[in-house]
Amino acid sequence: MSKKRISVKFGGASGQGINTTGLLLSKTLNQEGFKIFAYREYPSLIEGGVASYQVDFSGSQINSSSKYCNILLCFTQESLDEYLEDVKENGIVVYDFKDNTFSDEQELLIKDRNITTIFIDSKTVAINVGGTEIMSNVVMLGLLWKILELDSEILVEVILDFFKSKNIDLEAEKKAILAGYESPSYRPELSKKFDLPKTDIFKQKSLVMTGNHAIALGAIASGVRAYYGYPMTPATTLFKFLGDTAKETGMLVKQAENEITAVQIALGSMFMGTRALVGTSGGGFDLMIETLTCAGISETPLVIFLSQRTGAATGVPTWTGAGDLNTAVKGGHGEFPRCVISTSNIQSSYTLIQESFNIAETYQIPVIILSEKQISESLFSIKALPKNIPIERNLSEGELRYKIADSGISPRWLPSKEKKPYLHNSDEHTEDGTATEESEMILKMSDKRMKKLSLLKEALPEPKFYGNKNANTIFVGWGSVKNTILDIINIEHDIGYLHYEYIYPTKTKTLEGLIANEKRLVLIENNQTGQLGSLIKEEIGYEFNEKVLKYDARPFFIEDILDFLKN
Repeated sequence: MSKKRISVKFGGASGQGINTTGLLLSKTLNQEGFKIFAYREYPSLIEGGVASYQVDFSGSQINSSSKYCNILLCFTQESLDEYLEDVKENGIVVYDFKDNTFSDEQELLIKDRNITTIFIDSKTVAINVGGTEIMSNVVMLGLLWKILELDSEILVEVILDFFKSKNIDLEAEKKAILAGYESPSYRPELSKKFDLPKTDIFKQKSLVMTGNHAIALGAIASGVRAYYGYPMTPATTLFKFLGDTAKETGMLVKQAENEITAVQIALGSMFMGTRALVGTSGGGFDLMIETLTCAGISETPLVIFLSQRTGAATGVPTWTGAGDLNTAVKGGHGEFPRCVISTSNIQSSYTLIQESFNIAETYQIPVIILSEKQISESLFSIKALPKNIPIERNLSEGELRYKIADSGISPRWLPSKEKKPYLHNSDEHTEDGTATEESEMILKMSDKRMKKLSLLKEALPEPKFYGNKNANTIFVGWGSVKNTILDIINIEHDIGYLHYEYIYPTKTKTLEGLIANEKRLVLIENNQTGQLGSLIKEEIGYEFNEKVLKYDARPFFIEDILDFLKN
């Protein structure tokens, strides 16, 4: 399959249907057999501002976005002004607002890059065929589909299927699509600007979903029976998906009045034996930390899904970043064992949420599973979901709930009429749960709990290596940077990548081997301070000499890493 990609970007305002338009394009390209990756940018506004949705597609697997696009379709003047500089040489710009005039600077850029500009009055076109102004989006999709020289039947089929349950005139919708497809604004030479990637429609069809959809499906597969949360971007779409499917799955989905209540209900549910998930983003996680410490000392399994965005306080709440690793690893008062895991794509989101519950219940500890806006809300292609992970609950009966066991793992059984009752205490306690302030017992219980961290560290896998094992340059990272690096490996074969999914407790044997072989190791993170690098330094004293750190609320684009390698 070709490794060539084409990038299409839609620009407009929030509330203008940009997200739906990008989703429809992604679904239709998938039906044509293309592999897609779709990335969206939008302001923290219900309406207005400037938003975009970019779909990169190829005949072979792609995992991240290009910084630039081949085709830009704009619904507002503001979006055209914002994104014109993102158009590649020999690109196409389509806009649908009248009386547009390009500035002298824009005209020069258009000339220098040989960009073709096209005006189509998509709103008038939609109205003239019996539709409404909102159907201007599918008029633009119709024109785009013609430029790509793809069959209009598949486009019509996908769009009408998407809108069939909505109160929309489907016949007018179809006419609007075909009016765009047959628009006189199209010229045959436009299609000659692109060498469309080759694909096999019968072999290449994939599932298309976001990271949050994969987390939700993985949670269902792992036996989660309750989800609690308070809406907070970018974790909200997980909440919505589980809510929309609650009748089908039988899951209890509850919006609490705040994040403190949400995590406490989740802790109570896990105490009683129900696998419950709680989800949030940075500021919400801060509010959950006191309950996190309660789970630590009471040895109650707890799983928190933390989808990261950028900035302290409110920061830039609808943009991406990976700056919450420190608080996930170290947040909370006192000392207690925990596990921190990070997703990167559909496969890891689906499997790691299942692993999180097994770890939480096996070791009776809190587990924080990290994602990012870039993972949570982007669309990925995947042939099929991975196999489910067997459920491991590690329940056992005993006389003493907090028995000082050699492994550090005490017996845990669920409260019920048939079982021996026990005290569940957030104060320091004795083996039977009675609160204590006695020095020797405090030491014994603290040491018992911390034994679990060593046991867990032994059981966790080493970070995974990708690419050329003989390469001199090897990147080390976590989270969504993996996706961009994998795309680079397909272009630049002389690099490697060491990827951390299980971040804490931190495994370093593989990394130490690379250090011993004197490889050029480059830390790559989507934050300002290199938080994984700091953890590694604490663990083995190694300081990365080279770091690629990005913290402008954008993900790593393929050009970011290619430019680093060139320079």
